[in-house]
Amino acid sequence: MISYGHQSINQADIDAVVSVLKSDYLTQGPAVTQFEQDICKLTGAKYCVSVSNATAGLHIAVAALQLPEGSEGITTPITFLASSNCMVYCNVRPVFADIDERTYDISPKEIEKHISKKTKLIIPVHFAGLPCDMVSISEIAKKNNLHIIEDAAHAIGSLYSDGTPVGNCKYSDMTVFSFHPVKTITTGEGGAVTTNSEVLYKKLLKLRSHGTTKDSTELKQNPGPW
Repeated sequence: MISYGHQSINQADIDAVVSVLKSDYLTQGPAVTQFEQDICKLTGAKYCVSVSNATAGLHIAVAALQLPEGSEGITTPITFLASSNCMVYCNVRPVFADIDERTYDISPKEIEKHISKKTKLIIPVHFAGLPCDMVSISEIAKKNNLHIIEDAAHAIGSLYSDGTPVGNCKYSDMTVFSFHPVKTITTGEGGAVTTNSEVLYKKLLKLRSHGTTKDSTELKQNPGPW
């Protein structure tokens, strides 16, 4: 019997969870910050924002781009629902491009066929952890002034064709990871967004916390400590 997915949890994992349970923080504490820093070290990205799951990560990544209503985004139908639903949440219309029959990843040639005046975004999915042809996809995006969000739910630890880690965002605006139990590593549920843009990083942080901030420089009016 080969199970759909089966996590490996050892004593060190259990001890790590127990240490957090005994601390003053169950959410958004120092363990989260350390986790984000570790992801940055692994991927080479400048910034990381952890979230409750990759669906939330994709949602806030699209929202951070602030695309005009009526925009279209191109992605693959060979993926989980979130790859397209994240666009629907933000009033962006998903358009499906076919996959490469060898890799099962979205085909750059098929992406080009579906670009219109409304297209603002590409969400390639690294299917089963095999990175898409990001060199070609990034060239298409630059030529057409499009944003890229990589759905790397399967692909933490994977390498691009140039040998660099998926998630370093050299080919995209943002990359989204999943830590669901059927993924490479698991936190039970969980996700993360990496980026090299400080502007997007700050937007992602705000979106994660419903726009609340204690940073007085970010406020247009300041009625109190928040």
